[in-house]
Amino acid sequence: MPHAALIFDFNGVLVDDENVHFELFQNLLSEFSLPLTRETYFARYFVFDDAGVFRQFFADAGRPLADAEIRRLCGRKAEAYASLPADRFRYYEGSEALARDAAGLVPVGIASGARGAEIRRHLELRGLAGTFRAVVSIDDVKRGKPDPEPFLEAARRLGVLPGECVAVEDSPGGVASARAAGMTVVGVTHSVPRERLAAHLVLDSLMGVTWAGLQALLPRNG
Repeated sequence: MPHAALIFDFNGVLVDDENVHFELFQNLLSEFSLPLTRETYFARYFVFDDAGVFRQFFADAGRPLADAEIRRLCGRKAEAYASLPADRFRYYEGSEALARDAAGLVPVGIASGARGAEIRRHLELRGLAGTFRAVVSIDDVKRGKPDPEPFLEAARRLGVLPGECVAVEDSPGGVASARAAGMTVVGVTHSVPRERLAAHLVLDSLMGVTWAGLQALLPRNG
């Protein structure tokens, strides 16, 4: 039977801002004299939400932080992100077009490690606020990716079974999260090479991809 819903990751799938997040982390960590390279960030940290990045990075450096300090750093990063002008961001038009196309046929949602305010800002800028019936941010869950909770909560809010959903992801941890939730997973190579994405289907781009076309490429659920 055909799939009944489509759930997108956000950063690196709808908005092209993974490098923006890297630069903000890099700037904050430099204050502690801790270097963060682009290669290390994308190899190890970018799947995590902000608190997870800081927690894991400082643990790896042998300098674990108290929760209060992690919250302070997260607040500073959120303020820096919010202060960036709109023209600092780029978007994946193929992903947006697929979301709009699918929304006329099935429930469409977002399961993200980003903060809710960050997601809402971009959806409003792009005229997409009405496209997604459910938006699950890191503010809505106890455990972020690679735990399956964000995708399970998105399915719950959409009113569908997890096994009926297609998830779109750009990170290995995000793919693991969606697969653990029991979803059919499409990986897009926006952020890492295809060999790092253990998805059911891996695409280099979503340009020109429709919901019907995606269904034809995917294994049937059930």
